[in-house]
Amino acid sequence: MIIVKVIRNFKIAGILCAIYVTLGAFGAHGLKDKLSVLDLATYETGLRYLIIHALGIILVNTSYHQLAIYNSWTIRLFYAGIILFSGSLIIHAIRHLLGFDINVFALIAPVGGLCFIAGWLVYFFSVRKA
Repeated sequence: MIIVKVIRNFKIAGILCAIYVTLGAFGAHGLKDKLSVLDLATYETGLRYLIIHALGIILVNTSYHQLAIYNSWTIRLFYAGIILFSGSLIIHAIRHLLGFDINVFALIAPVGGLCFIAGWLVYFFSVRKA
């Protein structure tokens, strides 16, 4: 059962890595002249945390497989963090291009950051017992 979950997460992480490359290229070539320096930095921060945690999903699942353990909360929290932190920062950075005139997306990011922190702590306690 562990292997099925691990393989599914590898696939999702692969898609997330492809999304990272796509959005990174779009940001470098399509948004550089359209965003302020601050918004471009916000966009890049969202992307940086997306790739770190996509690779983290691969790392965590590899170690879970090697240790023959699995804690779905680590991965769930990483997915939530990617959506809430990275997604909200990316949307916040390009909000003017999307026609949004609100800053609510920046307010969601801390919740996603807490998800990342909680995910790493769950991972720590999961492998500590192994």
